[in-house]
Amino acid sequence: MLVEAIHRYRTLIGKCELGMGLDWDEIDEVAAIEASFAPTGRDGRRFRREKVAMRALLRGDRINDRVDVIELGPGGLVCRNAPFVARGEHVEIVIEQGDESYRFSAVGVWLREDGEDFKIGLRLVGMSVCVRAVHISAHGPDVVDRIPVAA
Repeated sequence: MLVEAIHRYRTLIGKCELGMGLDWDEIDEVAAIEASFAPTGRDGRRFRREKVAMRALLRGDRINDRVDVIELGPGGLVCRNAPFVARGEHVEIVIEQGDESYRFSAVGVWLREDGEDFKIGLRLVGMSVCVRAVHISAHGPDVVDRIPVAA
């Protein structure tokens, strides 16, 4: 549900950035999501990030690595066991949940050494995409199949 809420928020904000505007229900939805991620401290962030434990695929220029997402919010995320991502570098984060694949565009903000790998902070930008897997069942004979035989 957390990833779905952030996807929905990024989609609505993306509509605004494209100049399409929002209807009243969408405005209420954005306000509700922003209120649920209101910061608790005075750390200067616009949104609070939730602690999570999920795997994701980090894609970029010569990057195609599995990472551990440890914090996630509408404004960005933190990953461990990550490759080097330079400040300002554009990447894509792919998070699989069931039959849905959420794809977020992000920009590198900070990087810290974390053992042999890095811990990185990414700021989410633009609209996200949700790709749903469709399972097609095997075709069984039906009425349409009998039409050529009857003619």
